[in-house]
Amino acid sequence: MADQTRKIEMIRRIKNLKLSNTLILGLDDAGQAEAIAEAVNSLQNLSEQWN
Repeated sequence: MADQTRKIEMIRRIKNLKLSNTLILGLDDAGQAEAIAEAVNSLQNLSEQWN
């Protein structure tokens, strides 16, 4: 993930959602980073709807 600010925000979301650290490691892989970001955003939205 090229954008350091976006990466830091994504790490925060992953930790807040208590997801696997493997997702954090995947952010360094350009092929996986965008898919991880989309998945985490979707999970964040669902979490907000449930709470």
